[in-house]
Amino acid sequence: MPQRKARPETPARPHRTQQERREETRRRLLDATITVLVEQGYARLTTVEVAKRAGVSQGAIFTHFDTKADLLCAAVAHLFPRLIQDYLAGFGGMSSVRDRISAAIQMLWSVFQRPELQAAIELYVAARTDPELQAALAAMEGPHRENLVRVARELFPEAASHPDFEAVIELVIDAVQGGTIARVARPDHPALERMVKVLTRFVHRSFTRGRNRPLQRA
Repeated sequence: MPQRKARPETPARPHRTQQERREETRRRLLDATITVLVEQGYARLTTVEVAKRAGVSQGAIFTHFDTKADLLCAAVAHLFPRLIQDYLAGFGGMSSVRDRISAAIQMLWSVFQRPELQAAIELYVAARTDPELQAALAAMEGPHRENLVRVARELFPEAASHPDFEAVIELVIDAVQGGTIARVARPDHPALERMVKVLTRFVHRSFTRGRNRPLQRA
């Protein structure tokens, strides 16, 4: 009788360390928090639902995070680097665009329209009457803004030496964030499109004083 060929052995799955399992649980909780925040909003979000989406017990949340506010802010801090990477990837594909300032602001506006970022902005509004959430956001916001300014310096090194560079970048971020909030009440209002155009002209003028032409392709 012909001999059966031996089946190849299935490679054993590598044993995960306790730290790896802990990091995986934390990541699932953060992703689940963003999902529930997008779907249900801040007012209706509960740790019970987050735990259910993450596939863990509710008690497991508080082995990783002291409070619900800490969980929410950690989820936003987990989200922001991913959005920045998406922004950089999209901007990197625009190497042939001549007006880089206009492209950068238009792309920033598009990123702010993403549901997960709009959900994160909702936390900033809610923090007005929630001191615990306000304190947690304050601890996260500073490093995040510094990171955004750093990214802007890398994208526009020719303007980074301008004395008002950081202030202009902060103003752009705040203007786009404010426009995103306004868009909730008037989603198709033409004033929003005009705002983006005026903002673009303002940035051009701010960084081109003393130059013969606007900042274009590096």
